[in-house]
Amino acid sequence: MKIVSTKSEKLVIRKTVATLKSGGLVICPTETCYIPAVDATNPEAVKKLLAYKGERKRKPISVAMTNMKMAKEYVEINETAKNLYQNFLPGPLTVVSKSRGKVIAGLEGGAGTLGIRIPDYPLTLKIIKELDKPITSTSANTSGRKTPYSLGDILKYTSKKKLALIDLFLDAGRLPLRPTSTVVDTTLNEPKILRQGEIVIADVPGQVFFSNSEEETKQIAGQIFGKYKGLLVSQALIFALQGELGSGKTQFIKGLGRALKISANIPSPTFFIIREYPYRLDSGLGKLFHIDTWKMDKGEELLDLGLEKMLKPGNILAIEWLQKIKSILEKLPKKKIHLVWVTIKTLSETRRKINYQS
Repeated sequence: MKIVSTKSEKLVIRKTVATLKSGGLVICPTETCYIPAVDATNPEAVKKLLAYKGERKRKPISVAMTNMKMAKEYVEINETAKNLYQNFLPGPLTVVSKSRGKVIAGLEGGAGTLGIRIPDYPLTLKIIKELDKPITSTSANTSGRKTPYSLGDILKYTSKKKLALIDLFLDAGRLPLRPTSTVVDTTLNEPKILRQGEIVIADVPGQVFFSNSEEETKQIAGQIFGKYKGLLVSQALIFALQGELGSGKTQFIKGLGRALKISANIPSPTFFIIREYPYRLDSGLGKLFHIDTWKMDKGEELLDLGLEKMLKPGNILAIEWLQKIKSILEKLPKKKIHLVWVTIKTLSETRRKINYQS
C-alpha cells in the first residue's frame, strides 16, 4: 500500500486516477469518513473491493458522482430524488434510485436499485471528474470493524490480508468525527429512510435547506422565492418567518430583496414595524413589505396599519415574529394570497436549518 499526502493535489489526482484506471483500490477522504474507491464500471476492480469489504450478504454499495447530471446517466431520477439532490447535495446523503444497469451488478440492490453519493469534499470530486466514471463510496472499514477516520484506524482495524488489497491511501490526516450519510430510498411511493445519518429529512421532502453562513441564507431565500414568483401575477406572496433572535430571519429577507434586485439596504426593522421597498420584475411593479410584529401588543394592530391594502398581486410581505398574527394570516382569503411558512432553526453559531412549506 502506497501512502501519499493530499497536500500536493495535482500529484494526488494524477496518481489516483491512474490507479483507478488500472483496476486498483484507493482509500479516499470524504466529508464523512475514508472510503474504498474503485472504478464502479470495472468488474475486476469491483471484485477486489468486495474481497476487501468482506461478507456483506448482497448488501448494496453506494457510488459517488460529481453532480446530478452525471447521476442521470446511471440512475432514473424522479421528482423526489431531484428535490433531495437540489437541497442536500453535495453532502452526507445517499439517494437510492432505480439503476440503469451501467455499473457492476454486485453494487446494486436486489431490486435493481443504486445508491448515489455526491461527496462534499473537493479533492474526491475532482478525482471523479478526471476519471469520468463513478467510484464506490462505502465506508472503508472491513466487515464488522470501526469506521475509519484516519490512516491509524485503517492500520489498526484491518487485517494484513485486506491491507494487501489496498493500492493507494490518500492521507488527509484525521477527519472530523461525523456520522455516516443518511440513506433515502426514492423508488417507493413515499421516500423511505434506510439509514439515519447527519442529515435529517423533513416530513415534506425537498423543503429543507442547511445554511452555513449569512450569505448561504440569502442564496437559499432566493431559491425558495424562485419557486413561487410566478404566482405574483395574480396573488400577493407572504413569507411568514419563525425563528429565535439571531437565527437569520432578516438575512433571509435580504435574500428576497436581492432576488427582487432591490438596491436599498434592508436592515432589521428594530424601530419600525413596517418598511416597504418598491421593485420591478417581468410581471410588473410591486412592493416588498418587511414587517416586524415584535413591538405589537396585539396582532390586530397589523390590520389597522393597512394589511388588506398590501395584499395586492405583485406585492410580497415578509413577516418576522409572526406568532402574534399567525391566526390572522390563516384567515386571509386564499385566492388573494399565497402563504409560505419559513422556520429557521439555529444549529450552531454559523449553521442554520431552514424549513419551508406552503
